[in-house]
Amino acid sequence: MYCPHCGHEESKVVDSRIASDGTSTRRRRECLKCKRRFTTYEKIETTPLMISKKDGSVEPFDKSKLLRSIITSSAK
Repeated sequence: MYCPHCGHEESKVVDSRIASDGTSTRRRRECLKCKRRFTTYEKIETTPLMISKKDGSVEPFDKSKLLRSIITSSAK
């Protein structure tokens, strides 16, 4: 993590907690060179599940399509 004040890339985490929205982590950091503190917010990057078909095409995963297929196969 680069310090926004001096650009030094070494810092230590002083405090860490879940942000108020519940989807990110708020961290207070201190630069090891200039000793100034700054805040960072970290979020998990999510990528959608993609399905590769036999014909080579790719489409996003659809939970309702899977459920519909399971119901159809179990009805027979």
